Amino acid sequence: MIMDLTLLKTQRKSFRTSFTVCAKKIEDELIKEAPGLKQLSILKSQISYKFAGLETCQAEITKLILKTEGAEQAYEDFLSAEKYRDNYIELCSQIERMCLKDSSTKDFSEKRKFKLPKIELKKFDGDVKNYLTFWSQFRKIHEDSSIPNEDKFQYLLQAVVPKSKAARVVESFPATADNYPKAISQLQEHFGRNDLLVQIYVRDLLSMVMKNAATGRSKTDLPASGESRIRV
Repeated sequence: MIMDLTLLKTQRKSFRTSFTVCAKKIEDELIKEAPGLKQLSILKSQISYKFAGLETCQAEITKLILKTEGAEQAYEDFLSAEKYRDNYIELCSQIERMCLKDSSTKDFSEKRKFKLPKIELKKFDGDVKNYLTFWSQFRKIHEDSSIPNEDKFQYLLQAVVPKSKAARVVESFPATADNYPKAISQLQEHFGRNDLLVQIYVRDLLSMVMKNAATGRSKTDLPASGESRIRV
């Protein structure tokens, strides 16, 4: 039994030496300015194989020590083996972080490499027919929880045509955070009610149909603006 333990410890020493050599190669690669991910992947496979052999050998040694020398000696031997486990976990974690970092860098570099033109906020003049176009843009500001209401109010003031019907509605409220939702509510009440929009679009549609009938054009000849309103 003692002979078996001696042989196992000799075998473990060989595993530990092999593990340490491989770990050193990984550490040397990691400290390079541009570590080779392919090389790190190969080294990770190698050290995983070596660590698996070391762990198997260690398990047999612990079992024999428990039988021959007791729990205290087994615990001391276990602590000496723990540094190899910690080293293995740390090296694998560093390799994984390096791979993730490289993947993130590639994703970023593959993103759009040109700057899109700035979208100018369309100003609303109080014409009900223009409300949906205005709101489709402004709602991005309205629904952005990171923008304080007092700032949203300032954006709203900038988004209406001066001296227009819309401006008069917005400017009827002092530009405060508490008044912002009230101003939005009044805008929607005056210009964005569904029944009002439907009524106006249907009226425009009927007007175009009557004009087409008078000129002999078919309903397929409706202007594009009329078609878009129908879709709305």
